[in-house]
Amino acid sequence: MIEAQMLKPYVEFRTELFPPCSENTDEWEGAVWGGTLAQYLDEQLKMRGLPAAGIHSEDWGYVINFDAPFHDSIWVGCGKYEEYTDGYLLMIEPKSPIIKRWFKADIDLIDQLTRLSNALNEILEQNPQIRDIKWWTAVDFER
Repeated sequence: MIEAQMLKPYVEFRTELFPPCSENTDEWEGAVWGGTLAQYLDEQLKMRGLPAAGIHSEDWGYVINFDAPFHDSIWVGCGKYEEYTDGYLLMIEPKSPIIKRWFKADIDLIDQLTRLSNALNEILEQNPQIRDIKWWTAVDFER
């Protein structure tokens, strides 16, 4: 279980489970990685009661969206992790659990992000075909 003060927005892992998606190869100059992973996680998150709301592609991978009661700034990016031929990277946004606002109360997302991180960790840890799971803080990952 990941505690609120230990939130880490990046997780890398290795697996052969999720082949590249071949749709839109002209637009993306080749396969876009992360589509099958995003579909899998979207389904798994819904099974755990989280408000996952489908996926969409970006030029770097795929995004899992969320409905209320999650805040509309929360999403998970799924893509290839270039360090390994079988590597994947998940990016939880926002990276900070507190959204600072001018002249209004800050928005505290600690509970929602902790719940999301714990669910993702459970999904990854419980699948025997997923290995070498490593969570990163934003500072450590960006070094």
